Amino acid sequence: MTKKDFKPGLGASIRAQDSADKDRFEKADSVISNLDAAAERQHQVAQPKVSRTLVVRHTFSMSEGDYAVVELLRRAASAHGPIPTASDICRIGLHAIRGFSGEEVSSAIDKLERLRPGKRS
Repeated sequence: MTKKDFKPGLGASIRAQDSADKDRFEKADSVISNLDAAAERQHQVAQPKVSRTLVVRHTFSMSEGDYAVVELLRRAASAHGPIPTASDICRIGLHAIRGFSGEEVSSAIDKLERLRPGKRS
């Protein structure tokens, strides 16, 4: 019985596997580079624009219920981007009511619970 020569077939099989592996790695590298590029674009879009305006520091009081609403809005907004600060939420509210008439603002103020300034209730 003569021995069968497997060398030519084995060499061809190894070269075919090497070629297939090389193709897979090239495809994986292109997918990863596309993901990296998309992540970089997303990172650039997500960066908030920092204003060079003068910042005024001031303190104010708010009830626990109002603060709970601020926290609820912060969590809801964080699902769609960077987590906003409590200050951001308050500023959004100010911009939202900027177009109100004096009567509308007065009516909204009348609906608020009155707090003792600077004191814990």
